[in-house]
Amino acid sequence: MVGKIKTRCLQTVNKKDNIKTPLVLLLACALGAAPAARGSPVPAHLVEAGGLSLTLLHVNDMHARYEQTNALSGSCSDNDAKAGRCYGGQARVATVAKKTRAEDGKDNVLFLNAGDMYQGTVYYSVFKSTISAEFINLMEYDAITLGNHEFDDKSVGLVPYVKALKVPLVVANADFSKQTNLAELNIPRSVVVTKGGVQIGIIGYITPETTFLSSPESVTFSDEVEAIKKEAAALKAQGVHIIIGLGHSGYEEDKVIAKEVPDIDLVVGGHSHSFLYSGTPPDSDVPVGLYPTWVEQTSGRRVPVVQAYAFTKYIGKLKLQFNAEGELTDLSGGPILLNKDIEEDPDTLAEVQKWKDQLDQKVLQPIGRTTVLLDGSTCRRQECNLGNLVADAFVYSRAKNKRPATGWTDAPVALVNGGSIRESIDASSVGGEITLKDVMETMPFDNLEVLLRLRGSVLWEALEHSVSEYIPGNAWKGAFLQLSGVRVTYDISKPAGQRVVRADVRCAECTIPTYSPLDRDAIYGVVVSGFLAGGGDGFTMLTNNEGAETLENTDAVAVEEYITKRGLVYPGVENRIVFVDAGTSTSAPTSTSAPTSTSAPTSTAAPTSPSTPSSTPAASSSESARPVALLLATVLLLLF
Repeated sequence: MVGKIKTRCLQTVNKKDNIKTPLVLLLACALGAAPAARGSPVPAHLVEAGGLSLTLLHVNDMHARYEQTNALSGSCSDNDAKAGRCYGGQARVATVAKKTRAEDGKDNVLFLNAGDMYQGTVYYSVFKSTISAEFINLMEYDAITLGNHEFDDKSVGLVPYVKALKVPLVVANADFSKQTNLAELNIPRSVVVTKGGVQIGIIGYITPETTFLSSPESVTFSDEVEAIKKEAAALKAQGVHIIIGLGHSGYEEDKVIAKEVPDIDLVVGGHSHSFLYSGTPPDSDVPVGLYPTWVEQTSGRRVPVVQAYAFTKYIGKLKLQFNAEGELTDLSGGPILLNKDIEEDPDTLAEVQKWKDQLDQKVLQPIGRTTVLLDGSTCRRQECNLGNLVADAFVYSRAKNKRPATGWTDAPVALVNGGSIRESIDASSVGGEITLKDVMETMPFDNLEVLLRLRGSVLWEALEHSVSEYIPGNAWKGAFLQLSGVRVTYDISKPAGQRVVRADVRCAECTIPTYSPLDRDAIYGVVVSGFLAGGGDGFTMLTNNEGAETLENTDAVAVEEYITKRGLVYPGVENRIVFVDAGTSTSAPTSTSAPTSTSAPTSTAAPTSPSTPSSTPAASSSESARPVALLLATVLLLLF
């Protein structure tokens, strides 16, 4: 039947691509039937070609991951590399791209990038747009779009990137007209590429939240759906019948676009770092939906939505078959895990090494100054001023990148394990200068930041664990927490688990940040390292957090940005952590019970960011239940 999609339920991607054949995909495909061709005149190029067999490769949210990374998308240590515990990197992405183009023919492969090349590692901090454009061009993408982070350094940071690109950049819902230096670059709304003799329209889009997520200056953003509808109609009028949305608005908005844009055939997304998978995942990442996620339009057509997580850990790969009328009739594939089984492309690896050699020279350049000793030597046993700086940098990093609809941030608290701070920074001998090398040596683990949404009782438990094995006056285990947005009083004379005397927490939804007693039932946004989020140093209470959101920056980058922004730093010890009966303070509160406050936040549900993926697969409007008999009949038809 013309326009009906019969999706192949046995995945045909090579086993070396780490893709399994799941039963759940069989059922998902059975529900993926798409009636209704769109009825407009069929262009001659489609009729002459007799349809199109196309391989789609797609990536998103690379966030300056040029080298391979560890399991948490931070720096890959020598030990991890030797043990085969590293992932991604541009060289592995290149391996899959080159292999696929060699096998299927470059004319039959469409390679797309959904934005956010900027931010996340020291590579971006040092080289900015230059390295980003270099690797975009090296990969020879067929089209890319902008992510919100591409505006982080304002237009002056974006213009050189756009000028250096040798691949098409498309954004349909951005109005650059009032930003002269960008307007004169004439960034198109879409591009038409030819594959297998068939024209394919690719329409770019970006989240309107970029207005407050980044620094777009006079650039404005319109509703994605309306902008894509308009551009898709224009493409159809030109005889382009296969239309793909390539955007950076997040998984939830991608599903809206798939539902409401009648001319769209496929949506390739980014921004929310959503891991989509059908079947048993190949690694520890938990899927938030099926790959592809099918969305049903009011006409009955079904449109697939895909995304490939983030940080170069995966690359999406789909085999697509379009008929002579431009309707998608067959589909198979899934995300490829870029682990040790995927070799690193030698040529790309050599290019990465060139940049790494330059980076090693650059890290000796000063990024700021200090007029005080930044003490990291006492961070395992008491409040230390370097720990305060690091924790404040975590809060700043989130507040800078995410402004909620109300309040000043959605994460007023940060927890930093003292063991992650490895050195002091004593800059007195060099005029107070702080270099990138200082920061990297102080925070060598390069852990990715994670936003947790913790109930007050769990935050209290984490504070208890911080001192559960504490010995006064001695450096002990690295679990001792440095804090931002929390003031805590401990009584070490009490048994472990009963040592928190009082804890006060900084407000988020307020015009002036103040502190109130911790509310055990409230939900608090807390920034931690990926190490702590994974239960490191025994913080197992932090692992079962359904609202966890992996952020773009590593801990070292967060600290580097914080120091660079301020120029001069002089953190003190501010009684964020106070001990009673331990000989360290005589001014601590004497309350011996956990207070309850009616003025503390009373929300019992975690705040939800528009770009934050759900922890469980979200059922779209297209995923309504169907009679069992019909489902089984459909499966049998597909199989036989």
